[in-house]
Amino acid sequence: MPPSWLPPRSGSASGGSGGAGGPGDAGRTGGAAGFGSVRRLGLFVLVGGASAAVDFGVFLVLVHLGLVEWVATALSFLTAFVVNYRGNRDLVFRAGSVPGALRRYVLLVAFNWVASTGLVALAVWLGLPGWAAKLISLVLVAALNFVVLRAWVFRPPAPSAAG
Repeated sequence: MPPSWLPPRSGSASGGSGGAGGPGDAGRTGGAAGFGSVRRLGLFVLVGGASAAVDFGVFLVLVHLGLVEWVATALSFLTAFVVNYRGNRDLVFRAGSVPGALRRYVLLVAFNWVASTGLVALAVWLGLPGWAAKLISLVLVAALNFVVLRAWVFRPPAPSAAG
């Protein structure tokens, strides 16, 4: 039995599978309306922060051990990728083993890289300082991620229509 502070697994009996089954249904925890979604958003921010801390910490350790920065960045990114994927899959969206989720997650990460690079370039071109452009892109991409992870990456397969 999962801890009471975690949202229920998608499609579980406690997850409200008798409802519409859409993205809004997965956030119900039986408490006040919308509280499950607030809890899920909080966990999403917590997982993102943990992932960023792992990325930065591994980067610093690897550079201290003598790796060049670009190699340390590549390795720390991969470490953070695992933390972020598993944290979102297991804690935030309680998705368990959803077929195709890892493939969709990799596609989302690739899209995020292109989107955040493009957003920063556009914002700098429009006259914003680089740090502000990066901050704006982080917030926009994170908000998009929350929606896409919930609605596409970790969405359980639709039940088959058995006749």
